[in-house]
Amino acid sequence: MTPSATNWAGPPPPTMPAPASNPETLVREALDEIALVIGGAAAIHHLDDDLIWSVMKRLDRIRVRLLRDLKGLTPRDEFELNPAWLPRIHAAVDDFLDRNRTGIGE
Repeated sequence: MTPSATNWAGPPPPTMPAPASNPETLVREALDEIALVIGGAAAIHHLDDDLIWSVMKRLDRIRVRLLRDLKGLTPRDEFELNPAWLPRIHAAVDDFLDRNRTGIGE
């Protein structure tokens, strides 16, 4: 027998938490979600550990720079990426960057 979508015997659906109004909290929550997406993809597709460490180091540089900017602190030069080391970009990433810069779908 197929379970019914109207079966009321189970627990109630989880409620969505109230949106955070603190920009730092929003940034930290977004970065957590991004890290979980990366980690999930790494586990499912058995990605190389060196690749994941490299991506997470880049995400950490973004985290530090963004949170320092939010707090009005001066930038830390040690986290700046050398233009000679810029990685090649996957077409899906390039597409995302275009949508993010132009605000498409918001």
